[in-house]
Amino acid sequence: MAVEQAKITFYKVNQAGFYRWGENENPEFGGAAGILAELQGWSRGKQLAMTKTYEPADGSDLLPVYLMDITTDQNGCLVTMWNQTPATEGKVASAMGNSAVGNTEVVMNDIPEGGIPGFATYFWFMPDAGVFASIRFQHLITGQKPMQEFMESYLGQYSGNVVLTEPDPGVDVELLGYRQSSAHPVRTDVYPRFRTQLMRRAGEYDLLLEQAHRIRKIHRKTTLRLNRPEELAFWQKAYQIATLRRPQNLPDIIKFKYEVKAEMNRDQVQEIINSWLADHDREWDDYGFLLSGEQSPHWLSHSIARDEFPLDVDRNNLEIVNPESLLRAITGGLDEILALIR
Repeated sequence: MAVEQAKITFYKVNQAGFYRWGENENPEFGGAAGILAELQGWSRGKQLAMTKTYEPADGSDLLPVYLMDITTDQNGCLVTMWNQTPATEGKVASAMGNSAVGNTEVVMNDIPEGGIPGFATYFWFMPDAGVFASIRFQHLITGQKPMQEFMESYLGQYSGNVVLTEPDPGVDVELLGYRQSSAHPVRTDVYPRFRTQLMRRAGEYDLLLEQAHRIRKIHRKTTLRLNRPEELAFWQKAYQIATLRRPQNLPDIIKFKYEVKAEMNRDQVQEIINSWLADHDREWDDYGFLLSGEQSPHWLSHSIARDEFPLDVDRNNLEIVNPESLLRAITGGLDEILALIR
């Protein structure tokens, strides 16, 4: 075993199950514990490639994910997922870092037959408490959004609550509705939902709301994807305003930071906080609020229930942390980890 630094971030499970149309608070049936238990049974004996529950829409940020493992103990349930990364005609690309801008050398490496290029992500669920944590080791991405999409797509297409009917000609599958169990009637007035939100430490957001009238500047860190026309246009406009020369060879993703003067009220600050908590999934994605009379901004990310912990784990290989060893390490540091949300 070896001690590795793990960054742990807690999330609240806002919705998990089947909800009546227009109702977001209480499910008609379902729940996080039932979903995980059923998912464990559904995946048993399946090949990895057969566990994909959704196909990303064209132009979507999401890529396919697969269920690699579910392991449980007395404290919770660890879900290990495999996140697919892009490939070209059975090869993955690597740009040589020592090559020149404008003449970058790209090496294409073969993917073995049946291989799925990607990386692992880990999610530790405590379903009875309605929370879970993403656990990151060597990668910067939590994979929380693809996991959320995976769970919701599983509920809507593969769970035991799904009721199918004979499809019309030319249709592969036709959904009749959902039901709680075979003893219950089929319903068409409910829909599947699995939605989450970052958990926060108390204090900082309350301060920003109470002191909204003192905000005089907003700092923004964001990641721009230059393959999106609207984000490319924003980046180009920023360079034009700053009278900077744009590079000829554009990267796919850039880190962008800017600041603007602002006057805000409590409702506007609350709207930014809510939107950021619901959509935050990247390291370089933050808002900082500078109050009058202060020199440093108050960053939203500093109030996230997140910290680094040394975990003594085994690895199955260079990429995969052994699930049993990870659960043991979490149990060994349980009090310190849960202090983030207590």
